[in-house]
Amino acid sequence: MYMSVSQAALQWGISERRVRILCAEGRVDGVIRNGWAWNIPLDASKPGDGRQLRHLKNDDLRVGSINLSALEKAQEEFLTLQKDSEFVMRMYRQAAFRFTLSTFVYEGLDLGHEDLALLFSGCFSSSVSFDTQLLALNTRSILLRLVQESGLGPVGGGVRHTPFYTESRLLQLYRTLLQGIDDEAGSYRRVEASEQRSLSVKTSMEILLTQYEREWSALHPLVRALFLFGELLRIRPFGRYDAIFASLALAGELLNSGFPPVFVDVSMLDEFKAALLLTRTRGNYQNTLRMLEQSLQHEFALLLRKESST
Repeated sequence: MYMSVSQAALQWGISERRVRILCAEGRVDGVIRNGWAWNIPLDASKPGDGRQLRHLKNDDLRVGSINLSALEKAQEEFLTLQKDSEFVMRMYRQAAFRFTLSTFVYEGLDLGHEDLALLFSGCFSSSVSFDTQLLALNTRSILLRLVQESGLGPVGGGVRHTPFYTESRLLQLYRTLLQGIDDEAGSYRRVEASEQRSLSVKTSMEILLTQYEREWSALHPLVRALFLFGELLRIRPFGRYDAIFASLALAGELLNSGFPPVFVDVSMLDEFKAALLLTRTRGNYQNTLRMLEQSLQHEFALLLRKESST
């Protein structure tokens, strides 16, 4: 069942114009556009007012001094050269394998290289739990769908410079990740008393998205993607598989701006975790940014390899 914009405005105590803006920004869960009208679920909750959340935002995030000109040059070279879309997709599938392997190790799930290779070849492994294997297949499906939506060089769409995510899109990302594992997934967790924080997860997510849509929109895409990843890790919206979820959000943000999805290599995860600890205590993302920038440089080198050999 749905309600109209005027009904929602009356129920939420705001103007009809404000309701339409919230719908257009994707901040109303489950809303459907029908021509010029908006169909809003009857049980949809009123989105938080980003203008009132400004004083709660995290202003401690910083990246220090780092030069990304070499990365920009590699991206420009990749986007301007004539490339074979089949080659790019083949390299992308290999990148998706590495991405899945690293993020699962980061999450603490038992899924080794051989087991993942077996799974991606179409066979289940008897030594790995069914849920873990289904989670890996869902991760690969999401990555393949993201490249078709956003594109990468000759594949799919083109480079965009607008924010990729809304709250509803992030919720859908998590539901897709847990498809077949927990079809009831998609609700924010309750804040535990031991966390010593007064904000609900929903409020924390609204603050994050307010910064993402406004202050972060002018940042370099890699910085924006990294801030999104780090804040999702800090908030832990769902309390289950949050690291994989945050990594996929990072991947989607990168692809939206014409960068391949990356995560640090398995061999570098301990160093990456140590660098992330600095973001919790000092808000300093410089080391994590450097490591992801190096990973992106490596991916571009692989994508450009065919061009340099011809």
